[in-house]
Amino acid sequence: MRNIQRRALDYLREWKNKVNRKPLILRGARQVGKTTLVKEFSKEYDVFLHLNLENEDERLLFEKFHSAKELIRAVFLFKNIQQVKDNVLLFIDEIQNSQKAVAMLRYFYEEENWLHVITAGSLL
Repeated sequence: MRNIQRRALDYLREWKNKVNRKPLILRGARQVGKTTLVKEFSKEYDVFLHLNLENEDERLLFEKFHSAKELIRAVFLFKNIQQVKDNVLLFIDEIQNSQKAVAMLRYFYEEENWLHVITAGSLL
């Protein structure tokens, strides 16, 4: 089991260092360790923003803000963390609960590519 976790973390590190990095989507059945893996990986970042879209307040952020820049600012404010633009990981868990969140992935990549974005979902 440790070997699998090490390989998964190695893959995430390769993704982190890519010049043309796109948001990463982790798909899999419930309770297989997607969130645990990302939380372990988040230790390599200065700032970790975790949104779980099973939480209505967190899901509503995607309904209220229509640009990636506004949404990122709102997430930092919602989490009560000072906004920075270096070594930040945004993890969107249970993304299948918001079609607007899925659509926003494109804009994170095109407009705010300094932000590292990982999503996870069991019903994608």
